[in-house]
Amino acid sequence: MPRYRPNSDVVSTEVDEDESVLLSLETQQYYSLNETGSRIWELLSAGHDAEDIASAITEEWATTHEEALDYVQSFLRELSEAGLVEKKRR
Repeated sequence: MPRYRPNSDVVSTEVDEDESVLLSLETQQYYSLNETGSRIWELLSAGHDAEDIASAITEEWATTHEEALDYVQSFLRELSEAGLVEKKRR
């Protein structure tokens, strides 16, 4: 499973408790994140991998670890396709 980190060309800001906005300095596009996406971004920015993030999501919301991990991995793939995250070098 690939490990990701935020792209250094992405700036994030919290709009309120439940929403964040990302700005890609490279493409000059804004992305709005809901509560779950914001939490994933926060944990990713703190250096956590998909497994750790899924564990946190499982503890914070009513979901199974498997469902949370599927969601986190899918979300990270979307962020990667948009150029907002990059794969970590080992």
